[in-house]
Amino acid sequence: MTTPPGTDLESNCDLAFLPRDIFWLIAGYLAPRDLVCCRRVSQPWREAFGNPAILVPLMKKHFPWTQEVNDLRATSSAELDDHYIRQLFDQVTARYYYLERGKPRSIQKHRLCDDFGGTGDREWFQVQPWESHASHVRQFVDRQFSEALWTHDEGLLVYPSADHQCLVLMDMSNDRHFMVPFIIRGKIIRRVRLQKQLLVVEWAEPKAFHWLNDSDGVHRHFASSFDVTPNSDAGWTIAPRNEWKIMFLGHPLSERDRFFSAHTDTYYVIYIWQPNRSLYTADDDAPIESLFVWDISKPSSYRPSLDPMGRQTGPDVDESPSIVTRFGFRDLEFFGVRQRGCPSIQRLEVTDDGQAVVITENLNTWLTTSDPLGLPMTIRTTIPLQGHGPHWREESNLILAPYRGNCNLQTSPLSAMALFVECWYGIIAQVTDPKAGLSFCLHFDPVQWAENGRESEHKQPIKFSIQTMDSQTTTDNLDFTGRGKINGCEHYVVGENRNRELVIYRFDR
Repeated sequence: MTTPPGTDLESNCDLAFLPRDIFWLIAGYLAPRDLVCCRRVSQPWREAFGNPAILVPLMKKHFPWTQEVNDLRATSSAELDDHYIRQLFDQVTARYYYLERGKPRSIQKHRLCDDFGGTGDREWFQVQPWESHASHVRQFVDRQFSEALWTHDEGLLVYPSADHQCLVLMDMSNDRHFMVPFIIRGKIIRRVRLQKQLLVVEWAEPKAFHWLNDSDGVHRHFASSFDVTPNSDAGWTIAPRNEWKIMFLGHPLSERDRFFSAHTDTYYVIYIWQPNRSLYTADDDAPIESLFVWDISKPSSYRPSLDPMGRQTGPDVDESPSIVTRFGFRDLEFFGVRQRGCPSIQRLEVTDDGQAVVITENLNTWLTTSDPLGLPMTIRTTIPLQGHGPHWREESNLILAPYRGNCNLQTSPLSAMALFVECWYGIIAQVTDPKAGLSFCLHFDPVQWAENGRESEHKQPIKFSIQTMDSQTTTDNLDFTGRGKINGCEHYVVGENRNRELVIYRFDR
C-alpha cells in the first residue's frame, strides 16, 4: 500500500526523524562539508543537521587542533547560542575545504612601492644576496631571489604600499590598515622586519659622506624601531622607540657589501660582511667580517641621523641604544664562524635575555656522499656575550632549505612533516603552523628535479603544496615566485609575485 504524501508515516520515515542515537551514528560517517550540504534538503534536515548538540562533538572530532575548538572547550555551552555554533562550524569546514583542495577562497593583491619614488630618487634597495653558498652543490647558488621588503609576524603584516607611498601595517584578522610613522622621503630602505611586536627598519642616507674609490661611496646606515601594541579601539598603536647607527664607519650601497641582522624586543644583532678593497692585501676569500650586539630596550627621542657630528648630550643620548659586545674577524675565526668567501651562515639569532648569539650554518655534503644532490648538515654555534665562558658548537638535526636569497636567513627550519623532504634541495621556502598540523611549501617539481638535476633548474616551474592532517595537494604557482618567500597560518598565506604585488591567499573568507 502506498502512503499518501504529507502523512505522518512519511515524515517518520525521514532521516531527520530517526532516533537520536541512530542519527548520530549516521552523521558520524559524513564529512563536515556533507553535513553542511544536508541542510539544503528540507526544513527538517536543516534543523537536524544544524543542531549544536550534533555540530559541537563533530567539530571536536574533525578539527580538534583549531583555535575555534579550543575556545569551545574553554566556554560553557550555556553561553553560546545555536546560530553562533552553526556559523562557527561552517567557517571551519569551509576553511579546510579550500585548504584540502589547494585553492584559496579569495585572493587579495596589494601593489608595492617601486624602487624609485615619485621624485626619481631611489628609496628601496635591499641587501643583495650572495652568489656562493655552502648549502649548494658546488657552492654556487642556482637561483637567486631578491629580499622581500615586507614582513609578517603573529597575524600582523607590514609592507610598502604603493597606494599610500609609505609603510603600512595590516591586521590580518580584520584587514584594518595603520600607517607606520616613518618618513621614507630622503632615505633608502634596506630591510624591514617585525618580530616580538617590535618593527625595525634599516635604512641609509641617499648621499655618500665618503668615497672608497671611484665607484664605491660609504653611506651612513641607521635602524629605527617602533613598538606595535594593541589599543582600546581594537586597533594597533605604532610608536617610535629609538634609533641607532648600525655601522660606525657606514656601508657602501653596492651588490658586494652585505649585512644581516635579527632582533628581539630588547636586543639587536648584526653581522657585517664586506669584500677586502685593500690594494695590498686584497683576497676574495678573506672579506672583512664583524658582529655587533646592541641593547635597544630603552625608549629614546635621540636621533643620531640628525646629529652626524655626535655633539648632542643629555639624558636622551644616555638612554639611546648602546653596544653590548662586538666581535672582529679574529674573534669569529676563534669561534669557528668566520664565513670567508663561501658563506654557510643561514640563521642569526640573539636570545631573549641577551646572553648569547646563535649562528646556524647550512652545509651541503655532496662531496662526501653518493647522493648527487648531497645531504643537508646544519651546525649551531652558541656564543656567550658576557664573561669568558666557552662557546657551544654542535651538529643539529634541523633541516634548512638551501640558501637562495636573504629571505632564507629569516625562515624557520623545515619541519619533520615537511613535504618532499627526500628532495630537500628543491625546497625554496616552507611555513608550518604546528598547532594546526599544517604546512605550506614552495618548491620545484620533485619529479622533474630527479630526472633533470640542477643543470636545468632555472627552467623548472615552481610548485605550491599544502599539507593538512588529512590531505596533501600540489599546484603550479606564479603568485609567490617574486621573492621566494611565503608566510602565514591556517587562515591565509602571503607571498609576492613578479609584478611587485603582495598576494594573499585567504582560506577563511
